[in-house]
Amino acid sequence: MPNLRLDLDPNAWQAIEDASLSYPMAYHFQMLGWDREAHTIDFVLRFNANGGHCQRHRHLSSTAVLIIEGEQHLTELHPDGSTTAMKRIKGEYARSSGADTNPHMERGGPEGGVVFYSCQAADGRLFEFTDDEGNVISEVTFEQMVGAWENHLARREVAG
Repeated sequence: MPNLRLDLDPNAWQAIEDASLSYPMAYHFQMLGWDREAHTIDFVLRFNANGGHCQRHRHLSSTAVLIIEGEQHLTELHPDGSTTAMKRIKGEYARSSGADTNPHMERGGPEGGVVFYSCQAADGRLFEFTDDEGNVISEVTFEQMVGAWENHLARREVAG
């Protein structure tokens, strides 16, 4: 497994944004490591204080999270249109044992947030992204996520 390090330099993070969505989607991503045989992957998301979310999604794998800085605000989206809000604060740890029942949205708190994730995807599937109606629009696999990070590192290296 490649062992990377958490680099606090703003240039070390991959900026992810999509202005075409119905909600503000903007965050920064950094991979820490992965194990191809075990299909485990560790990464960190950094949310700024302006309310940018990651993509609306549902976890398909066992996932552990640790709030490193700030807060993580989650909104679970139920099929009947109702929502459940949750807040996790610095130092809080949570673990799911498998796939989420419902999709959710995540963002930082008033001061933003830095969240560590560790996913174990036995079948290689990590997330489903959903649209405003809750329909699955794409799936993210272990290999896609690792490949995207390797491409990001290669582009950074070329840019110098």
